[in-house]
Amino acid sequence: MIKKLASAAFAVFLFSNWALAQQGPRTIFVVRHAEKATTAPDSPLNAAGEKRADCLAKTLKDAGIKQIYVTDAKRTQQTAAPLAKLLKVTPTILKGNDMSGLVRNLFYGASGNALVVGHSDTLPVIVARVQGGTVPAVNENEYDRLIVVTMIDNNGTPASTLHYCELGPSAPTPADKDKKTATPAKPAAGKKK
Repeated sequence: MIKKLASAAFAVFLFSNWALAQQGPRTIFVVRHAEKATTAPDSPLNAAGEKRADCLAKTLKDAGIKQIYVTDAKRTQQTAAPLAKLLKVTPTILKGNDMSGLVRNLFYGASGNALVVGHSDTLPVIVARVQGGTVPAVNENEYDRLIVVTMIDNNGTPASTLHYCELGPSAPTPADKDKKTATPAKPAAGKKK
């Protein structure tokens, strides 16, 4: 009797794991947090970042997002907040370096599309871990990259990179404020440029 019960429990366990792994196609949207106010480790968004977060919500409002993943950094949570509020989705907060937890949630979590808000150094790692291939490193002043990976039966397809929410000339970041800019030379008198 116990042997039959153990066999039945094992069969249910195997079937449930197989069923979880056989989710339908889903799309993962991966972005870096929006523009930050300072170089402090837990810097909030600046005004441009708040505008970008609102624009991201407008961009993805009809994308079928059912899960939102953010890190424990305030700026990732603020980037996702307008979309989370609009969709009435509570973001899952993970430690910034918890790639295994994030990937496990993306592969075996609830069905539906997901938004992941990360950092410049984590975006390429996330895309690689969900089998989306290789994407170039994210520059320090780059906040508009939207990476899209479709997962079919828990296999990622090659990532597509888009750019979203053109906000005009970027406001200088804290790193830019430390750099000096050269003043262009004026043309000599009498010469047309």
